[in-house]
Amino acid sequence: MKSISEGMTNFYRRLTSDGYHAEDVNPALKQVEKAARMEQMRRRILACTDCPLGECVQGRVPGTGSADTPLMIVGEGPGEDEENWGLPLVGISGSLLTLILNKAGIRREHVYFTNVVKCRVTNEKGGNRTPTLEETKECSKYLHYELELIRPKVVLALGKVSLQYFFPDMKTMSQFRGNVYEYGSIKIVPTWHPAYVIRQRGDALAKTKREVWTDLQVALQCARRSE
Repeated sequence: MKSISEGMTNFYRRLTSDGYHAEDVNPALKQVEKAARMEQMRRRILACTDCPLGECVQGRVPGTGSADTPLMIVGEGPGEDEENWGLPLVGISGSLLTLILNKAGIRREHVYFTNVVKCRVTNEKGGNRTPTLEETKECSKYLHYELELIRPKVVLALGKVSLQYFFPDMKTMSQFRGNVYEYGSIKIVPTWHPAYVIRQRGDALAKTKREVWTDLQVALQCARRSE
């Protein structure tokens, strides 16, 4: 089977030899190559058995959404609904996040959603738990590849696991959310994971909802300035 790079080279030669201009061919082939590499990555994730999680989970959950968006949203890992449906951030917390995005005028399909860990991690009772550092390290190669392919201008980092992928020394979300950090050419905006927001009550709920909304506005402003 020929590689994607070989395919693009062959397609370029054929199209230019048929009289199509290079300035038209190159952008088209870049789009095709990106789509092919995204699908290749999705298949690798679905077949992954690189760590013990991959040997026992019901299903792996690749990222999804626009591959041309300036905004990527990164959570920590799939929950039960995400595992069952094969999509990131579609459970109750993802539904809350989508509601917040809609309130800000952003449709879900215009954003790229993914998690640091692509498999659901559970405790002894079968409930969700936070991924360990070892699990995060083993799976983070896929997020690294997603960042390379999509090249977002801004990442909204949901929760501590996501924040620590980018900045391992940042231990507490309360200390670092509300600010913008540089990760190479990408701006990182940390905020509370919507699952954390849902667990709050009373004044704490009102406070975390307000903070997530504020952080999202900061991320969107950064994305718009990059256009």
